Amino acid sequence: MPVTEILLLRHGHRIAWTLDPTTGKYTANHPFPTKLPADPPLASHGVDQAVETGTYLAEQLGELAKQDRLRVYSSLFYRCLQTLKPTVERLRSIAAPNLQVRGERGFGEWFGHAWFEQPVPAEAARLKEEFYSFVDEQYQSKIIPDRHGERIEEIHDRIAKAFTRVIQDIDQEYESVGRGSEAVTLLICGHAAQIICSGRVLTGEMPEDLDDEDFKCFTCGISKFQRRNTDAGYDEEDWRGKGVTGGWDCILNSWCGHLSGGEERGWHFHGDESFDSYGPGLAQGPITVDGGVREASDAKL
Repeated sequence: MPVTEILLLRHGHRIAWTLDPTTGKYTANHPFPTKLPADPPLASHGVDQAVETGTYLAEQLGELAKQDRLRVYSSLFYRCLQTLKPTVERLRSIAAPNLQVRGERGFGEWFGHAWFEQPVPAEAARLKEEFYSFVDEQYQSKIIPDRHGERIEEIHDRIAKAFTRVIQDIDQEYESVGRGSEAVTLLICGHAAQIICSGRVLTGEMPEDLDDEDFKCFTCGISKFQRRNTDAGYDEEDWRGKGVTGGWDCILNSWCGHLSGGEERGWHFHGDESFDSYGPGLAQGPITVDGGVREASDAKL
């Protein structure tokens, strides 16, 4: 099975937003390029972090990219693709001019369970046309998160399913062309909660206290995992205690040695971020992303 190494990259330091849980409205003091809720760009420091990361990863992954043994995936939120931009552009210039990034919503941001609809990223075709030419507009996400958000247990299971299906897809892609014996590296750019959950579902190590600071997620930190058993199957449900697709060993835990600022803006779970008991929204029904309100009889929580 080709996928033997996974690199996780958290996006760089971003611009902030705020949420009023009584209305379901996200706001910010700065305009966002996509004009979508909770889809900010990187702050200037985050741009610097992305450049430093690109210099490092291009050096580390250049030969793999040249040999077509690298696959790159990302959350479709703007800040993740912006973080990958220096890395992908350098790799395309020195090793793999046709390298693309597959936007996988299964690796997207975690939004707490709510009575209103939570934000979604822009479509891949729009992102490619307006912002990032390296986005693969043909790729279809394997997993779509619940529009009303998730509880902590649910995001772990979502990430497990996304990894299982993506790894299986890549394994089959290489095996179908007679390259099943080659070792392939998977690079994924995502978010804090997703990276913590990724460490747990890959290794199978689920703590009793979900707020434990077991897997780190500093901005532009790099985590590395190596596959234990390449002969295992693709059970996406029974990952606790053994990990998905044969299990993985954590080699680097949000390592930041490539960054001049070192470890910054770490994060960990603080219980469920649940917004489904706030304000008059329960009587109104869910607020949609465009600001409309569905009838309460149509609400499905």
